[in-house]
Amino acid sequence: MAIIPNLRTRSIRGEAYVPPAPRAYIDTLFDYATFTNALATSPIGKLTGSQASSPIAIIGTGLAGLAAAYELLRAGATNVTLFEASNRSGGRTYSAVFNANQPEFIAELGAMRFPPTEFALFHYLNAFGIPVSGDFPDPGIVDTTISYQGQTYSWAAGSPPPSIFNTVYNGWNAFLANGATVDGVTLASPDSITDLLTQGNLAAANTAWQKYIDVFENESFYSGLFKIFNGPNPPGNTNWQHPADYQLFGALGLGSGGFGPLYPLGFLELVRMVIDGLETDQQFVLGGIESLATAFKQASFNGVPLGNLIKLGTPVTGVSVDSGSGVVALTIKGTTQKFSRAIVATSHRSAQISIGLAPGAPVTPQTYGALSELHSASSSKVIVMTKNKFWLNTPGLPANIQTDKLVRGVYFLDYSPGNPADPGVVILSYTWEDDSVKLLGIQDPQTLVKRLLQDVALINPDYAEQIVPINNDYDTYVKVIAWENEPYQYGAFKFNFPGDDILTQQLYYNYLLANNPSTDPYLYFAGESYSFHGGWTEGAITTGLNAATAVIKSLDGTLLINPNPLTDPGPGYNY
Repeated sequence: MAIIPNLRTRSIRGEAYVPPAPRAYIDTLFDYATFTNALATSPIGKLTGSQASSPIAIIGTGLAGLAAAYELLRAGATNVTLFEASNRSGGRTYSAVFNANQPEFIAELGAMRFPPTEFALFHYLNAFGIPVSGDFPDPGIVDTTISYQGQTYSWAAGSPPPSIFNTVYNGWNAFLANGATVDGVTLASPDSITDLLTQGNLAAANTAWQKYIDVFENESFYSGLFKIFNGPNPPGNTNWQHPADYQLFGALGLGSGGFGPLYPLGFLELVRMVIDGLETDQQFVLGGIESLATAFKQASFNGVPLGNLIKLGTPVTGVSVDSGSGVVALTIKGTTQKFSRAIVATSHRSAQISIGLAPGAPVTPQTYGALSELHSASSSKVIVMTKNKFWLNTPGLPANIQTDKLVRGVYFLDYSPGNPADPGVVILSYTWEDDSVKLLGIQDPQTLVKRLLQDVALINPDYAEQIVPINNDYDTYVKVIAWENEPYQYGAFKFNFPGDDILTQQLYYNYLLANNPSTDPYLYFAGESYSFHGGWTEGAITTGLNAATAVIKSLDGTLLINPNPLTDPGPGYNY
């Protein structure tokens, strides 16, 4: 789920689309694009005989758990069981249908916009023939209305943002293109680091990013911006005014909404997204991203669909490992079930709270500290299905509204292009952190929608009158979710605070312990919570692949793709 969709120049609707070149990601320096391309013709590895029949448990059935199961089954595993605490699989890929008679109109309650630099994700979308639409209707990609401090501004698609943004727009883009000098350290531009990754010059990329770690590891996004833009040589040659420019950036980013609540997060967490291209050319899945989870479940092995291996409504409430025998014992409904290997594919908070992982085998005190301390962001959505796509009726009307009010960001989605009389889907509110928490006290969907529409009416009364659920049926045609309230979730996605990158490193590289029998924990983590890409489906899938690779290695199977995440994990960084 994207946070900063407009912090760099992006392709514009109507332009020829050029897919991104395969490249490694900056924190791991492993090329998952090339690795997943190889998966098109070969499984990760091969398990035979007793290796194949060894019982393997996967806890959690989001994309991380499903991808790990899929690749283990492709490798020959015949005894895989997936445990799901809730009564639905898919995790935070949650494409809710308003009306079963109109399944094409979807409320994406979890992940909803996907940059093509999510190489592993797009490998599976392509493999299963799941189509994506053009650019997600982000601000500036479509005609946009911005409301800030009582004033309304128009932002035409493909144009620079309104002049009120000039200082932050020019400054940020100068930083992206030219880098900065902070505390006497010359920092390479984020764009140049992306180029190094594309060229495969990983040593130079590693050196450049280490400088960012040294300068910003313990800086929040706010304090990092202040160091850059209020130093003696600010990018763009203009110091940002305090507090005016920071309030503007905090209220709207560059029209993308909601930066204020993100200011306490780690500076590195935001910049790594830019370098890895995760905020560029957002796509959306017309059939809903949960269709990927469905495709995994429908995949058949030896005549048995993967979905048949899932035990819904079956929470795992304890895990222990006998390191001598290599037996992983799971507590399930008061009984113990034993497995040879296990993958925890839940959020880090669920691993601590619901599963009850605690210091001791297989969780070291350092690993437990990471599970306990990493931040999980709040996020909520309010989505309305309207009787038509009213915003298409008059040319020039915005398909996106951004405000500094309670409503924050409004997105207008077209799930049936070419059919303007069809129903529309409006994301009436998509918020994070404090802006999300503000809405928790309004439990009734009708009351919540009408409160948010008060803000929309101040900007565009006609829109407010038309963002009404079909037949005024708020039970059927309004979907509301607050991920911090969802059972077994405890938040929307992992997002690092300053200083947390070493905790992410601790969890991410857990799978490497499978390389040495003396350190093998027999239990591995998978999910965006354990990745450097918290909040992105890519982090879920790549860690799922890491965990599957570790299981194959741990069971003495043969790895068929080289390089792979176990043999070539990248040089790493000094946090």
